[in-house]
Amino acid sequence: MVRKSFGIYSEDHSDCVLFIETGYEYMACWCKHTETKQVKAFELFSFRPADAGDFDNLLKQVQTHSRLLTESFEKVCCIWSNEKCVCIPNEFYSDDIAAVYMQTIFGDNIETTFYKESLNGYVVLAALQQNAATAFEGYYTIDVNVHKYFQLLKAQQTGEAENKIHLVFYPTYFIASVFKEGTLQLIQSFSYKLPEDVLYQVMRTLNALELSANDTRVYASGMIDTNSPLYQVLYGYLNNFSFEPTDKDLFVAPDFHEHPLHYFTSFCQYDV
Repeated sequence: MVRKSFGIYSEDHSDCVLFIETGYEYMACWCKHTETKQVKAFELFSFRPADAGDFDNLLKQVQTHSRLLTESFEKVCCIWSNEKCVCIPNEFYSDDIAAVYMQTIFGDNIETTFYKESLNGYVVLAALQQNAATAFEGYYTIDVNVHKYFQLLKAQQTGEAENKIHLVFYPTYFIASVFKEGTLQLIQSFSYKLPEDVLYQVMRTLNALELSANDTRVYASGMIDTNSPLYQVLYGYLNNFSFEPTDKDLFVAPDFHEHPLHYFTSFCQYDV
């Protein structure tokens, strides 16, 4: 069963690009003006991971609740948020052995389409969710396929020689990207049930990479509230814990500002 968590709209969505982000248990849609990059609308739908097995049917259900997926846009970008993605230094990458990389990391034979982006001396290689991509192509002309990791890293790797962790929260998992002296060390998805699960993974990562908990900035975005046990645990143990900075001027639909804007940062604020 599809549940709609957010439906935020401006009156005019003309001259906008549509973005569709698909994860294991959610689909998010938003549109941004081509020139100003302002976010004119946002939708978020949740579903059971098992429902994605029949993705064509799932997409039809989402469409019945979506305004954006029934409008026309000149350009459509798909963002894929799943674990089938790896960052490989340029000097070690070759298209001929892309499948070998994925099999080595994820332990199964992957027979699908791969897509990649180059960024800061490495390649972000991902396996396309073929059944979902085919379902989308039945309704839309997809101009761009990018992985969520690429979208995040493009915004997070600023060139400054700093130690930091970015945490992007979803209901049952989070994405952690870790930088040491400005260089990417890790980007990975972790499942969690309790706040202590998140704290354990963060502290474990800090120790493994020899990063000081006192000196490493930790930024959070996504589905996390200041009154939640998750926030209280992280804020209590991490000295430099804060929410991801948000450009308020990007979110022009009035209803955005009825919610904490860090909910939308990892979706809408970053370019692809």
